[in-house]
Amino acid sequence: MSSTALMVLPHKVLKKKNSLKSSDELTAKQRLFAEILVANWGKITKQDAYEQAGFKVTTAGPSKLTNPNLNPHVCRYIEKLRTRELNNYTDKLRHVKTYDYLQEKAIQKGQIGHAINAEFRKGQAMGFYIDRKEIKTSSLEGMTRDDLEKRLAELESKISANAPIIEATIIEAQD
Repeated sequence: MSSTALMVLPHKVLKKKNSLKSSDELTAKQRLFAEILVANWGKITKQDAYEQAGFKVTTAGPSKLTNPNLNPHVCRYIEKLRTRELNNYTDKLRHVKTYDYLQEKAIQKGQIGHAINAEFRKGQAMGFYIDRKEIKTSSLEGMTRDDLEKRLAELESKISANAPIIEATIIEAQD
């Protein structure tokens, strides 16, 4: 037997570590998961988004997918989408339209109080209502001479009404 026989190994595809992947290298399911999660932020759980993206139902799946140590590329993509969404919500028109939508839903359900509140908030966002608070301070500098004399007379009358607070006789000390 010759020692020149070649040993054939099956072809092995080398995978990149997750930490080196960019958000462009997401799988279709990972991308869909991130988009569903961000589009419904605060309305659905990570588990719901995970299932809607077509992943097999597991309890640890969503937490692994959103763990920056295990899948930083997915987390970066989620943050990118969230930043984009936050920029959309700085628009005043979108804010007012949201209140308008909420008002319509409240009216449909017969919740008039909520509809009025939504209308009021919509008006505030549009600048129709201004919350103005005036603080008036009375200091001596702001008073005229006549006002000062009246105030002093008022205080003297209050003091004289309570004058006999302490009754004492003065005795001079002897050396």
